[in-house]
Amino acid sequence: MDPYTLCPCGSGKKLKFCCSDLIGEIEKIHRMIEGDQPRAALRHVEQTLAKQPGRASLLDLQAMLQLSLGEHEAAEHTVTEFVKAHPDSPSAHAHHAMLLADRGETTEAVYALQSALDRVETNLPQRVLEAIGSVGHALLLVGDVVAARAHLWLYEAVAGGHDHRALELLVRMNQVSGLPLLLRDRLALRSLPAEHPAASAMQMVQRMAAAGKWRAAAEELDDILPDHLDTPLFFYNRALLSGYLGDRKNFAAGMRLYARQDIPLTDAVEAEALAQLVDTEIQEESPHTLRLVYGITNEDSLIEQLTASKQIQPLQLSQEELESFEGPKPRGYYMLLDRPVPENGADLTRDTVPHVLGFVSHYGRQTDRPERVELVTDKDEKLDTAIETLKQLLGDSLGEKNDEVDLGMSPRGNDAALSWRWHLPANTPAAKRRELLTEERRAALLDRWPNTPRAALGGKSPREAAGIEELRLPLLSELLLLENGSANAGFEETFAKLRSDLGLPAHESIAADSVDANSVPVVRIGRIDLSGLSDEDLATLYKRCVLVHATNGLKAVAREGLRRDGFGTNYIPRLKLYEQLFTLEEDSEAAIAVLDEAREWAESQGESTGPWDLLELQLHIAENNSEGANRTLAHLRDEHMNEPEIAQQIYQLLYMIGAIPADAPMQAPSRIPAAAVGAQAGAHSEPGIWTPGGETAAAGKGKLWTPD
Repeated sequence: MDPYTLCPCGSGKKLKFCCSDLIGEIEKIHRMIEGDQPRAALRHVEQTLAKQPGRASLLDLQAMLQLSLGEHEAAEHTVTEFVKAHPDSPSAHAHHAMLLADRGETTEAVYALQSALDRVETNLPQRVLEAIGSVGHALLLVGDVVAARAHLWLYEAVAGGHDHRALELLVRMNQVSGLPLLLRDRLALRSLPAEHPAASAMQMVQRMAAAGKWRAAAEELDDILPDHLDTPLFFYNRALLSGYLGDRKNFAAGMRLYARQDIPLTDAVEAEALAQLVDTEIQEESPHTLRLVYGITNEDSLIEQLTASKQIQPLQLSQEELESFEGPKPRGYYMLLDRPVPENGADLTRDTVPHVLGFVSHYGRQTDRPERVELVTDKDEKLDTAIETLKQLLGDSLGEKNDEVDLGMSPRGNDAALSWRWHLPANTPAAKRRELLTEERRAALLDRWPNTPRAALGGKSPREAAGIEELRLPLLSELLLLENGSANAGFEETFAKLRSDLGLPAHESIAADSVDANSVPVVRIGRIDLSGLSDEDLATLYKRCVLVHATNGLKAVAREGLRRDGFGTNYIPRLKLYEQLFTLEEDSEAAIAVLDEAREWAESQGESTGPWDLLELQLHIAENNSEGANRTLAHLRDEHMNEPEIAQQIYQLLYMIGAIPADAPMQAPSRIPAAAVGAQAGAHSEPGIWTPGGETAAAGKGKLWTPD
């Protein structure tokens, strides 16, 4: 063992200059751990402690091994002894924090970690680093996003260049979990102008916060805040420190206090929006899901009705979905629709699209239960319709209801105005799907949402709140969150009309000379006059948008980058800019226009257009466009099959969609079978905006392969 590594006792000193008399024993313990002998290592620690009781290095190793082996009671005893014997040891308090985090006691874990960080003088002990990650993960599990992300960013900052697990988790959260853009941004303390009398004091607070000593920073800020009540930034920074410490109530209250100071409206709206996102007292009413159980009077007749009805559509469940059923699996599983499925989806309108009323399971006789039908549906305004439709379609073969079970909150979320569940015919053209979804989203935003009561507006609807002065700020914040929801990308004109309809101010363009590219909130990037920024600042905004998956901002920055001759050479390669634009475009015609630009650029550089043609093939397949897919395949076969990487990608793609067998030769077929083109969209459900405890998927065509 290197004697110049940090001593495990947590003193911050090198082992040689601290617990040097234990080097031999510590080496033996580490060899056992590296040899996958944790129990033998633990026994050796216990034997050594019996000879040298109370040694911090040994107590640290004992607690670490006990926690890793799941011996929590023993670990608790060890940690208690460790803290009592060495109250100034950061490692002792770090172990306490990890023990509390493991038990889900996150508030206590945060403060135990602060006790550890307060005692760090120079070098950060390994156990404290581990505790930062452990507490951050525990906070994430309980849904405290602000505190969790603060801990993960702290881990990334202090771990150095060798450990980026926290950053990787942050990126996954940004791109997959559907967090609101405001929470994906890095929330950092703000600086006072250099001429402000408290500027140096605030810098001290910021240095403490950068070291993770948030409790001490908050106490320091509390001491100087009363003398500067006329400076709103103090309230913002104090609110952030509360958020870092897992105090959601005071984070929300502090952000609201800041929002009501004499500050620009944009700052006020964003602060109120942050408060709304974490305020646990703001809960929209959400319908519950019910399971209604009916007897069967004639099973043969019931099966005949289930099979014959065009309003009851069979569903094929995956193995994972089947395993989610408790007990015996159903004989059949179906969607219950409010109308028959049309033969041809090309002529659909919003008024004729079938809506899913619920899901029907048919169970045969079991040892302890007779045959039965179960209807799972939401307890909302369509409940009676769902029940009556089921009875009408199954007729006398359906018996009496003999059970009703409340399954809890509906998985559709708590914003009925912005959600719907459709079942489109399999042959509905992709263009028609987009048309219908766009129309429905516009109707949801312009007609339903403005007239739906909102918890953040005191139970008033947005249309009512627009005429009440004290509710205009909460309303603007609700609207900001809605605009930046992943489901609403590309609806800028719709939101402009909504703002006009409600008598709310339109977004204003942000002058480039007023922007700090490193700190401007990402929700504003799409509104910046990017033409006035330097290439370096534009590249900074690009990287920030990529990190937090800021769709609107990223599209604007990528477009501006493509307009600049040297940007692709010196900062972000043009290939990457085209990739981003293609991935972010929801409309297929716009996406193909991006590919055309990319192909033209590739040809001008003497490069192959094959990677971009392959993307077009994938797009046509995903949209069930057999004609476009075969046209593009023919072009690839004629022009690019001599390029090994392209040929391999074509083969893999066609194999994945079942167009060719696994043992087929490495060549493209003349045509792709129509049945292999496109996924059957079937039921389509639109999610609402994210709420604490809920998720929506990120927008874009992220599953498409893009050229390296």
